[in-house]
Amino acid sequence: MDGVRFVRSRGRVLTWLAGTLVAVTAAAGAVNALVLDEPWWDLWSVLPVFLIVTVGSYVQLGRQTGLPLLVTPEELVLTRADGSPLVIERGALSVTEVRRRRLVLVVADPRRTRPVLSAYEWGEVGFWNQSRGRRPHEIQVPLLGVRPGVARLRAALAAPVTGDQAERATDAR
Repeated sequence: MDGVRFVRSRGRVLTWLAGTLVAVTAAAGAVNALVLDEPWWDLWSVLPVFLIVTVGSYVQLGRQTGLPLLVTPEELVLTRADGSPLVIERGALSVTEVRRRRLVLVVADPRRTRPVLSAYEWGEVGFWNQSRGRRPHEIQVPLLGVRPGVARLRAALAAPVTGDQAERATDAR
């Protein structure tokens, strides 16, 4: 099966977290110096909070599902929370786009997934964004630290759907 496999890179995630920690530490130092009239380097009181948030973010990213992701001309293969694959035919997708470091997929025909999920299982998939109302068959996969990169994912998603899939997608509409 030809395709591109996308995985979360531990190095990229740690680099992003370290950069974020440095930026937040610099901002906290500026607040200490300018607002609180304390020495800018006196951050001992907030250091435990920074470390807990950083470690918590890293652990949370490790628990998020969807990756590894395999993109082929015929289908997308996501990884569910239990480690089993969810295969979605490309022709069954009505929305396939990258928004703000998230892969957003809307499955127009849920019967064209393997395994075919019940309504309860779609609610359990857990890929969707819980902070807003979800669409019944919307999947959101966080892409922070993805390797080979978001640009490569966009290119793989822009590749044309193969003939058999395109015919079935046209027939379904």
